[in-house]
Amino acid sequence: MEASGFKAPEGGWGWMIVAGCFLANICTRAVTRCVSIFFVEFQHQFGTDYSSTAWIHSTIDGITMLCAPLGGFLGNHFSCRSIVMVGGLLSSTGMVLSSFATSLAYLYITMGLITGLGFALCYTPTVAMVGNYFHERKALAYGIGLSGSGIGTFILAPAVQLLIELYSWRGALLVLGGFVANLCVCGALLRPINSKSKADDRTWESKMTAQKDYMTPTIESKNTDMMSSDLTKDELAQLELNSSKTIKNETVESLNLKNKNSNKNVLAGGTGLTCRVSLKPCGLCLCLESREEFSSLLQPDFLILLVSVLFMAFGCSTPLVYLVPYALSEGMEHQNAAFLMSIFGISNIVGNITFGWITDRPFLKKYLLLNYTCALLMEGLCCMFMPFLCSFPTLAMCVVLYGYFDGAYVALIPVVVSDVVGPSYLTPALGVVYFLHAVPYLVSPPIGGLLVDSTGTYTSTFHLCGASFMISAAILTAAMVTKRWQRAKSTSVV
Repeated sequence: MEASGFKAPEGGWGWMIVAGCFLANICTRAVTRCVSIFFVEFQHQFGTDYSSTAWIHSTIDGITMLCAPLGGFLGNHFSCRSIVMVGGLLSSTGMVLSSFATSLAYLYITMGLITGLGFALCYTPTVAMVGNYFHERKALAYGIGLSGSGIGTFILAPAVQLLIELYSWRGALLVLGGFVANLCVCGALLRPINSKSKADDRTWESKMTAQKDYMTPTIESKNTDMMSSDLTKDELAQLELNSSKTIKNETVESLNLKNKNSNKNVLAGGTGLTCRVSLKPCGLCLCLESREEFSSLLQPDFLILLVSVLFMAFGCSTPLVYLVPYALSEGMEHQNAAFLMSIFGISNIVGNITFGWITDRPFLKKYLLLNYTCALLMEGLCCMFMPFLCSFPTLAMCVVLYGYFDGAYVALIPVVVSDVVGPSYLTPALGVVYFLHAVPYLVSPPIGGLLVDSTGTYTSTFHLCGASFMISAAILTAAMVTKRWQRAKSTSVV
């Protein structure tokens, strides 16, 4: 959280936070993408169809996003450092246990549930911490930090294929389990920003001053010393109870008034004081904080963005799950098929960094949402053309474009969310956004597998993903056009 009047450091230890986010993306998103390389191995080992096998990837992706608000909540109210370390240990344990799998159901639990939960505890806090250290260069910082998923995919895809060839899929999962333990190092880098404790102290003092202002006249209006000699113990106890209720009600009114004024500053892009201290006797601050966070997430602009995210999430997971199996079905070598994931990873890096840098240009900042919408539209077009490309060179060119615009969307979505809800509510808002990825991530790969099983081709699967991207872009385009029309109408009336 940013304190009132506090300016983000724009560097210093913030670059170490970016490094932690970078490494966390390698260990979470890149590893998740590389699970698709095990797809054919799992099919041969357990003799299952496409739809059943796809549940492994969809479960780990779905649980990661489903529990993203949990990671955001725990990181927001406790220590991001400790939460990420716990998540690292949990995900590493799940990956190691997966190497001893005897059935797909075993993998659903160990790789999907345990590893996915660990990834969820790591992902949201590491991403949100970047926003606390950067403001002017936020898009660039996110572009660098989130490019870890692309670099990780580029490096891990051929490495995982080599590990499978050398040690079988069980040995490869064991090595990945040790690699994922590096999330504990990411957690160690997440040093809390210094201003937070100072802002909390000021907030605590302001709350205590408010309580004192109301407490003094209430108590002084009662001549307790004189009355105590004339009243019984029961009457005195009742009097104290009534007084405490009066004090609490008046304090609540005072704090609500202050929080309303503070909320106006936040929604306008400011960083007003937020209720971030814990009044342990009555839990008052936690209640007020929850109400403020909830109201900030009900803005119309944010709700429209969430609807768009639902369709986008349905389309962005499945193409990566079936990219390698599709390449193998077209007669490509295993190494070439795995290299397509590396190509996707390197183009993803370029998209992360270049779109982050471009968006930070002063003359393009006001077109942030338009850039994000164009990236979604281009991803949809790539998915539409992908099943018609049967040779390695043409498919590789399509994957380059798909990876580039996927990197752009990944880098821009935290910045778009921050612009909509304000930096003070970025952590819970990101948790909600990633939570809405959960159900599409969970069901879209099995649905794609069902289409492959029923049609015998991958065309319907890729086209369904492309249509989802285009619908997502259309929703945002309609929202932008409507808003521009309303602004023009109000200007003409004036």
